[in-house]
Amino acid sequence: MDVTSQDPNGAKRSRVFGSSVIGPMHLQGEIPCQDACAYAATAADIIVIAVADGLGSSTRSDAGASLAVSSAFSFCMDALGPGSDEERRLEELVRAAAGHAREELERFAEKDSCNLRDLACTLIVAIATGRQFAVAHIGDGAVVGEVGGLLSLISSPAESEYTNEVVPLTSRDWQDSVRIASGESSIRGIAVFTDGCQRAAFRKVEDALVPFERFFTPVFNYARQISDAAAGAREIAELLASAKLCEHSDDDKTLVVGVIEVD
Repeated sequence: MDVTSQDPNGAKRSRVFGSSVIGPMHLQGEIPCQDACAYAATAADIIVIAVADGLGSSTRSDAGASLAVSSAFSFCMDALGPGSDEERRLEELVRAAAGHAREELERFAEKDSCNLRDLACTLIVAIATGRQFAVAHIGDGAVVGEVGGLLSLISSPAESEYTNEVVPLTSRDWQDSVRIASGESSIRGIAVFTDGCQRAAFRKVEDALVPFERFFTPVFNYARQISDAAAGAREIAELLASAKLCEHSDDDKTLVVGVIEVD
């Protein structure tokens, strides 16, 4: 889902849009898309994004990713709604949202009589206000921000990603693996994506992942120019399904992009 925030005069201030697309490997195997995303820009110009990637080795990871995203996203939106505590620290909110998603996965597994591990998925919950941001992150995927006019890796993939040993939200020790990133900066753009985009989105410099300017700068610039969030979502879907990105990965791909305009 998506919502675009507007000021009282109708001028659009914050924009967020994105998409999850099935990868060629899953198309060939007739496997459903195991990525999921939800996003919104509230009336207070707060961008909320939730993204998840179901583990391919788990039989119902598509359901797990979808439930994790919807649960975490709804939790954040409820907490940021009218009458909410504006003093609540964003890092506490994203951590609590991840915990709520885990609880919902446990309830689903019990109700549906399935193993919790069958719902295994990663999860990224991100909130940005223009003045501050917070991210709760478990598993692979990443978050890149445009902070102070420069691209910044806000939350990187888990180190275990390089050995194909991702710790999912359904892990017994999931709380020990949740990474929280937060800061008070003039953030103007945020991009959240799953591991299917990582090879296209990063360059390695001295063994460190660096956001690829030729990938992110056009995306952020496009986000600032477009007025139709639905059209933006379609453009993102076309980009993710393009031959150029599929050359980098045949996995499912999700990318959600948000920009915040300030006076």
